[in-house]
Amino acid sequence: MPVAMESLDQKPFRLAVGRAAWWIPNPGRVARYPPIRTLAPNHLPGTSAEDTRKLSFAAALKDLLQNLSFHCYSKLVESGRRIQERFFWFVFHITALTVLIAFLWGTYTKEQEALVTTMYHPMYPIWKVEFPAISVCSLNRISQRAAWQYAHNLSGKDPKQRNASHFYDQLKAFMYMYYDPSDLMDIDNALRFQSFLDKFDTAKEELFFNTRNRMSALTPNCSDMFVSCRIAGRLFDCMDKFETTLTSHGFCCTFNYDGRYVNKRDFRQRYFGPDMGLVLTLKTDPSDNFYKINGHNGYPDPFSGGVAERVAETGFNTLLPVRAKIFETLPEARSMSPSVRKCLFENEMPWIFARHYTFSKCISACRAQSVVSLCECVPFHLPHRYIDGSEKRIYCTLQHLACLKRYEFKWLNVITSRENVTGLEHELQDALYCPLCLASCTETRYSVRGAMTLGLPTPSQIKGPARSNPGPRANNSYDPASSSGSAKRPVHSSSAPAELAVVRIYFAETHIQYFRQIIKSAWYETFSTIGNICGIIAGFSLIGICELLFFLAKQLWQACRAELRAELAHIHVQIRNAQVAEPEAERPMKLFILP
Repeated sequence: MPVAMESLDQKPFRLAVGRAAWWIPNPGRVARYPPIRTLAPNHLPGTSAEDTRKLSFAAALKDLLQNLSFHCYSKLVESGRRIQERFFWFVFHITALTVLIAFLWGTYTKEQEALVTTMYHPMYPIWKVEFPAISVCSLNRISQRAAWQYAHNLSGKDPKQRNASHFYDQLKAFMYMYYDPSDLMDIDNALRFQSFLDKFDTAKEELFFNTRNRMSALTPNCSDMFVSCRIAGRLFDCMDKFETTLTSHGFCCTFNYDGRYVNKRDFRQRYFGPDMGLVLTLKTDPSDNFYKINGHNGYPDPFSGGVAERVAETGFNTLLPVRAKIFETLPEARSMSPSVRKCLFENEMPWIFARHYTFSKCISACRAQSVVSLCECVPFHLPHRYIDGSEKRIYCTLQHLACLKRYEFKWLNVITSRENVTGLEHELQDALYCPLCLASCTETRYSVRGAMTLGLPTPSQIKGPARSNPGPRANNSYDPASSSGSAKRPVHSSSAPAELAVVRIYFAETHIQYFRQIIKSAWYETFSTIGNICGIIAGFSLIGICELLFFLAKQLWQACRAELRAELAHIHVQIRNAQVAEPEAERPMKLFILP
C-alpha cells in the first residue's frame, strides 16, 4: 500500500477564513504538524463525521472566548495570565455589562415617549379652522304650559278622577329627580307617583315608562327661544340651522351639529370679531317657567372635557371670544400601539362613536356603562350607541333615585390611570375607572377666555332715531318674522329688554398655533443609538452577536443530538436484552430411515 507523507509546510485541507469560532469547521482540531496518513488506492483524503473531534462545553466555551470578535474577552482564558489578571478582566467585563444594561434601559425608557409635540405652524389662519358646535339650552327645563297639558292628560287617565292641579304638583317632584336628585325630599310620594305613571302612562307598544318621550314633550321648543340669528354678518333662519339634540341638560338646540361649518372659508367668513361671528338674540318667557336649573345639574356633566359652559343673562349682551389650538398626530403613528402613543384616532372605536371618537364622548360612555351596571337603567339624555342593547333597557325613573344618589360621587370623579397618591386612597377607590379612554390624537381644542357682558339698551333708547350703521345692539331689532330674510324692522312686541339676551360667539384671534405630534425616533435611529452604545461601552458588534448566537445554537443542537443518540442506544440495549432472555424454542425431531 502506498504511503503518502505530508510535508511540514503543507496547508491543511480545510482552510479557516478567519479566527472567528463560527468560521472554523472543527474548532481545536487542526494541528500544526499533521499526522502521517496511509491512503488506500483510489481514495482521496477527506473528513467524515468520525473524524470530527468532539469538545466538551467548557472547551468549546474557551475556544469561543479565544476567537470571539468582542474586545478583550480572550484575556479571560488566555494562557500565561495570572489569576489576578483574569480576575481584573472579569470584574472589568461585569462592570461594562452593568453600565451597558443601565444605558440601554435608559434608552428604552425614553423611547416609551414615542411621540413628541412640535410647533408646525405658529400663524395658522383662523379661516381654515372649523367652527365649534354650539348648544343653546333654556334654564327653564320644563315648560309650564306643557306641564299643565301633561297634568290634564294624567287627570283624564286617573281612575280616582283627581284634578289636574294634583298632578301638576306631583310633576315638580318628578322633574327634581331628573335634573337635581338632591332636591327631592319626599321619596315615598315620588315612588307612588312613579307607580301611577308605570301603570297608566305607558302606551300599548311600550314595555316601560318612556322617560325620553315625556321629557321631549315637556322641554321648551327651540322656536320659543330664538328671536334672530346671524353669522358672518348675514341673517339666517334659526330653525333651519338649529336642531334638537340630546345634551347633558336634556334636549337642547344645537348649531353646527353635523359639522357643516368645518370646511375652509373665504377671508370674509373667518368669524373673527363680535360682529362677524355667530350672533344670537334669545328671549325668555318668565310666565312659562316651571323648573329652572342653576348651573349644571345633569349627567354626564360638561367636565368630561371638550365642553365649555357659559350662562347668558337676560338683559345683557354676552360676548364669548373663542380661542382655538390644533393638535394633529401624523398617520405614521397608527402603526404604534395606543398604549405607547397614549391617544386614539377618531375612527379607532367605530362601533361606539361612529368614527368620531373624542375623549369627552368616551368619558360619557364610560359613565353611562357604569350607570347601567350599577343601577340597571339608562339615563334618558344618553345616546343609545353608548350602551349595547339599550333599546331593551328601561330609562331611569323615580324608582332608581336611591341608586343614582348613592353613586353620584363615583360618577363625578373619573380617572383613566391608577397612581397611588398619598392622602387620596379613598378617592382612588371610589372614583370611576375608565382605562380605555385616551386623549384624541387629532383634535381642535377650544377655550372661552375673556368673556364679558354689556347691558342692553332701555326701551327709551330703542325708540330713538334709527342708526345708519347698526352696531352690536342693532341685532335686537329683529323679530322671528324677519330672521329668514334680509329685511329688518323694529320689534313692537310686549317683550321687555329684560326678557331678551344677545350672545356673540366669535374667534378672538386671526391666527392660531398649530401643533403636530411626530414620531420621536424612527426604527433605524433607535437601532443606531443602541449600536453606538454597545460598541463604545462593551465593544459589541453585529458580527460578534451572530457568533454568540451561532455558538449557542450549535451547543444546543449537539446536546439534543447527544440526547437522541443516548435514547436510541438505550432502546437498542433493551431490544438486545429482550432477545437474549427469550428461551430458545424446541426444534421438531427429525426421523431418518435407512434402508
